[in-house]
Amino acid sequence: MPSVFYILVVLLLMPSMKDGASLRRYNRSMHRNAVTSIGVVINGNTRVGKEQKIAMKIAVRDIYRNSCSPVTLHVRDFPEGLVHATNIASKLMYSKKVEVLIGTFSLTEAVFLSEFHKNLLGVPIFLLTPTAMSSPLVPLPSNLLQMSHHFSVHMQCLSAIVGHFRWRRVTVIYEKSNIFPMDSAYFAALSDSLRSVDAIIEQHIAFPSVSTLSEPDVVIEKELYNLKRGGNHVFVLLHSSLELATRLFQKANEMGMVEKGFVWIISDEIASLLDSVDSSVISSMQGVLGYKTNIFDSSKSYKEFEVKFKQSYIAKFPYDQGNPNPTLFALRAYDMLHAITKSKNAAIKSNSTELFPNLLLSNFEGLSGNVSFRNGELKDIPTFQIINVVGKSYRELAFWSSEFGFFKKQSSKTGRKETRNYGQNHDMLVELGPIYWPGGLQEVPRGWNIGATSEKPLIIGVPASGAFHLVNVSIVAPDQTSITGFVIDVFNTSLKYLPYDLPFKLVPYYGRYDDLVHQIHQRVFDAAVGDFLILDERYRWADFSQPFVKSGMNMVVTVKEDKTKDIWIFAMVFEKKLWILFLSMGLFIGFVVWLVERRRNPEFADGSVSQQLGAVFWFSFTLLFFAQKESPRSNLSKIVLVPWYLLILMLTIYFQASLTSLMTVSQLLPSVKDVEALRAENAVVGCNWNSFVCTYLVHVLRFKPENIKRMRAVEEYPPAFERGEIKAAFFVTFHAKVFLTKYCRGYTLAGPTYNFGGFGFAFRKGSVLSTDISQAILKATEKGEIEGLEHEMFTRCKCSTSTINNSTTFVGLKPFSGLFCISGGVAAVALLVIVFPSVELQSRILSVVKEAILRSRICSWLSMMLRHRTRFRLPWLRPYPNS
Repeated sequence: MPSVFYILVVLLLMPSMKDGASLRRYNRSMHRNAVTSIGVVINGNTRVGKEQKIAMKIAVRDIYRNSCSPVTLHVRDFPEGLVHATNIASKLMYSKKVEVLIGTFSLTEAVFLSEFHKNLLGVPIFLLTPTAMSSPLVPLPSNLLQMSHHFSVHMQCLSAIVGHFRWRRVTVIYEKSNIFPMDSAYFAALSDSLRSVDAIIEQHIAFPSVSTLSEPDVVIEKELYNLKRGGNHVFVLLHSSLELATRLFQKANEMGMVEKGFVWIISDEIASLLDSVDSSVISSMQGVLGYKTNIFDSSKSYKEFEVKFKQSYIAKFPYDQGNPNPTLFALRAYDMLHAITKSKNAAIKSNSTELFPNLLLSNFEGLSGNVSFRNGELKDIPTFQIINVVGKSYRELAFWSSEFGFFKKQSSKTGRKETRNYGQNHDMLVELGPIYWPGGLQEVPRGWNIGATSEKPLIIGVPASGAFHLVNVSIVAPDQTSITGFVIDVFNTSLKYLPYDLPFKLVPYYGRYDDLVHQIHQRVFDAAVGDFLILDERYRWADFSQPFVKSGMNMVVTVKEDKTKDIWIFAMVFEKKLWILFLSMGLFIGFVVWLVERRRNPEFADGSVSQQLGAVFWFSFTLLFFAQKESPRSNLSKIVLVPWYLLILMLTIYFQASLTSLMTVSQLLPSVKDVEALRAENAVVGCNWNSFVCTYLVHVLRFKPENIKRMRAVEEYPPAFERGEIKAAFFVTFHAKVFLTKYCRGYTLAGPTYNFGGFGFAFRKGSVLSTDISQAILKATEKGEIEGLEHEMFTRCKCSTSTINNSTTFVGLKPFSGLFCISGGVAAVALLVIVFPSVELQSRILSVVKEAILRSRICSWLSMMLRHRTRFRLPWLRPYPNS
């Protein structure tokens, strides 16, 4: 019974089984025309070639499983060399009638194939090179697609790293192959990108392909030795096979070139392969920086591909020493086949025979990122991951794109990573760290070698004949010289902030400052340390550091004769108009009071007019509230006098303040006003003999050469001033401060300040040491150390205590002798009148006083009062009757 049941079931299912078989036959028939024939020409002996072959075979299987679209691969391996690649590709295109040609040959080869096979112009050519190239001379074929981003974007990322750490010179290392010819056009693109961050290519080293070298280690060691001896130690490995990169870093490690002070940067081509190399390669690259195209390795499709890839790679290459991890180049090869298949299916559906137009319209999310094309290359803006090799692998520092610059990333809920937008100018705000530098250095390496050792130090010239002794040179022993001074202290302080030791030797130079700077250009000296004014003319011969002292040029002259010695200095307080108004107002007030008192007091009116006016004027000018008993007592008189007293009080306060100012400040007035005054009187001026100032006086300020006296020491200036040999001296501003500090009495600044660049240290043209010393000077300045050295130097130059005490200005009798004479004279006359009651004797005394007053030109109203006869009695000595 059961057997009969099974027979019935089989009979019932037979029609459906026939239908399924027919369906499969139909599907095969339908897709027979959809079979894609793809030619592949790659170097299967390299790690990249092995990955690409395995990835494309996995893609063929996945495409057929998912869409039943059969793909036929015709893979051909080729060794390095231009002729072999194009020859193999040509035979493949004709023999197999491929619909698409995929290769890792160069752009030049692709152009050659396109031109040579014009009848096959419709065949798309795919390039799997690490970067997309463009030809500045020959237009690219219209059937060419490059599965990579443009070379310039990679150079922008590289330049951003160089600019972020402020390296100014780089050495470019590359392997010269058919894929990467590195001609002048590519160097121009790299140079332009580096120039945007103030960096240049110091030199470039081209290694032949490792496969063409009989002794590659010998060649690599020779080139590395030359690089180690050079000044620049920032090396960029721009293009290289994994084999060359491995040998290069292993040999560099042996030679101590992956140690402190060295910088290594690897491009995307090498950095993207780090996941596939073994630990021995990683151990030789400790501290290396790099950038690699960022891929989304957390998606489900990627995880599935990764498992398949590892299984296939281990099965195909069981003895490979690397890790079986897929890299960017495997993902792009996988995505490329998907792009070709999708485009072929689209062409079939639209009854089109052209595949290339549909390839141009590709737009899907692949394992390597978005796959869409523009101008024959990947359209999507790439994001690069900045990495630092440390330990057994590498760590992520930040990300970079041409749109956002450097930025960090944060995980989203979808599992992908999203950029946190910092804006176009946020590069310097993102901290790339912490970074493990070669040799375990904590600070950013300077990236260049100063070329000096303890056995061969830097030769630095110092001016030994400066007039102001900012550099002091003294011979301690026949073969030993002591060099000290303010400038040397500033230089030594700055050296503390350099991130490396600077072996140097100071050598005195007995000559002009300009000649010393020129000696640097002639390579007699490596640098010069002194009080060098930074001038445009000197920039022709040397580079200068950041100024450590601001400076210009000033004129120093003697001061005028001290006005405090004038016996009538008190009369200079008010202008002549004010004195006249003051005296006139006093007479007017006195006249008003006289009229008031004359009407009010008959006894007062009985006196003579001169007696009455004398009393009133006495009240008016001597503040009557000090003599209340003798003062007029009418309310009207007081109303008239109170405003007058207030005015006198105000004038007294101002008089006191102005007189004090005249007696203290007036001594600082210069004897010469400006340069025009010196030229007008054809005066002789002084300057430092080896300074540019003397030349500046002739060519710019138009002094006659015979009117310029050249001084060799600061001590020569005061005697020259005293003897009248010079009327003024011209100094650099800092030297002028030293002179006025040393000679603190009798001299002052005059005229304008002529501004210049300040004091700086001189270095050879193009020396990075000028940048490092400038940064060190800024650090020392910000910490106040250079200001402290300046203060200490001026303290040493200051006048001694004895000199200051002897030259201190004390107020003597002379400024007040005029007032003492007036006051004493009036008091003496009053005393004589009281002591000698005899009328005749008083008349004689008053006559003598009268003549003396007239000779000394005392006020006329006082002489009028003294003209009275012996019956004259001073009214203020006789009290008024009580009212």
